[in-house]
Parts: sequence; C-alpha cells; structure tokens
Amino acid sequence: MIALDTNMPGKRGILRKLQIHLEELGFHIDRESKQHAFFNGVLSSQAKEKLYLSLPFQLLQEEQDQPSAHIEFGNPKITQSTACQGSNLFQNLLHEEEFHYWKHKGEQAVQQIINHIDNNL
Repeated sequence: MIALDTNMPGKRGILRKLQIHLEELGFHIDRESKQHAFFNGVLSSQAKEKLYLSLPFQLLQEEQDQPSAHIEFGNPKITQSTACQGSNLFQNLLHEEEFHYWKHKGEQAVQQIINHIDNNL
C-alpha cells in the first residue's frame, strides 16, 4: 500500500452523485462495513500486475442506501489488489524510484478526480 498525500481527506459529498461520476471514471464500490467503503479503480494494468487507486470513505448517516446519504473521504492509497487494503507488502517490494513514481502518479490521478468532481457537481 502507498498512502497518498492529497487534499481528498475530509472532502464530503452525496454518495449517489459521487458514485455516478466515479463510475464514469472506472471506479466501483467495495464495502468494508456498513459505514466504511472504498471507491476502487485500476491505476495501472501491466501483464498480470494491476495497481488500484483506492478512495476510502465513510458514511455520515446510518442509512447507506438513502439517495441523500452523505460521505466523507479518507486518505487515498495505491494497492496491488483490492483485497490488500492495509498491506505494506507492496510498498516494501518497490525500489525507492518506483515508489516515488507510483506515489506521484497516484497523487496526480486523485487531483484529476477531484477536478472532475468539482467541475461536474
């Protein structure tokens, strides 16, 4: 896992509206619990290796299926698989140059996502 330094944490929005725009960008929701979930999308796919950009969020209301349910984003990260959200194994396997390259690519991608959301909501 590579934690990204972005201004995404703390951003809030309406789940249904955000979901529409993020699905257009290739993201899908993976639920961790009733209150916590991730928007996951492929950042890079080379041969058998896939890197995922994960945008964690928490529901700010009890009822997650309400059309007006509000969410708050957490700290985005890059993972090697959507099942390994908390694993540092991926980060430990990267050389320092690769780590910085992917960290930069992930941060650029998150900024593009923020711009897309801000321009469309």
